[in-house]
Amino acid sequence: MVYGNNSVYERALHTHKEHARRLGYPLFVLRNPILDGVWNKYAILLSVLLQELEKPIDRRLQWLLWFDSDTVLMNPNMPLETFLPPAHLSDVHMLLTKDWNGMNNGVFFIRVHRWSVELLTATTAYPVVHPDVELYWPDQSALNNVLDENKYFAQSVVYCPLRWFNAYMRSPDGMAANPDSPAYLQVHPGDLLVHFPGTQRENLGQTLGPYIDIAEGHRAEWEPHLASTGYVEETESFWKKHIPVAS
Repeated sequence: MVYGNNSVYERALHTHKEHARRLGYPLFVLRNPILDGVWNKYAILLSVLLQELEKPIDRRLQWLLWFDSDTVLMNPNMPLETFLPPAHLSDVHMLLTKDWNGMNNGVFFIRVHRWSVELLTATTAYPVVHPDVELYWPDQSALNNVLDENKYFAQSVVYCPLRWFNAYMRSPDGMAANPDSPAYLQVHPGDLLVHFPGTQRENLGQTLGPYIDIAEGHRAEWEPHLASTGYVEETESFWKKHIPVAS
């Protein structure tokens, strides 16, 4: 969702458009708000999910990737399918990540499935159904509470390594390691994207700018093809260790 007049967000969005163009992904952008503030995230996702579920199975998208507008797509050669669970893990419907504060929902995968409609509906309704519950990070806290309180939803969520699809920044000067966060959470050349949670609007250009410059410059070391990244082996190993949910 990108609306208003913000040139930094628009530049960041264009890095995702290049990824979609190269690999043939549809891209959905909400330009006019439907609900209040951050709750539009779930509104646009529900809209796309319902449109896809109306289609015959063989014409539907299988997964959606949500990314916040303060993300920069760094490797447009990275297929999103790289991170998805293998076919036999059909009960896995959502891929999330955690940082030092717990779950971060700035970037996540969600399966095109009725489960997803139910989850996002429950999450969107959470502040109405529970008006006395304080939501420190409104949409994120609501989602976290729904997962904590409902085993039906929680058992179909898998937490993946944050660097896979929700990596955080390195120090902009030379893209050295950032001492303010663990190295295993920081973006490395070849990773899919970099996310800047909590960045104030007045700091967007200074914070996102160096990464957008790299993405727009298409530097070879940041855009290797999948086979050169090590992610094939890493993701295969991760999913082999995952125990399927009992049906």
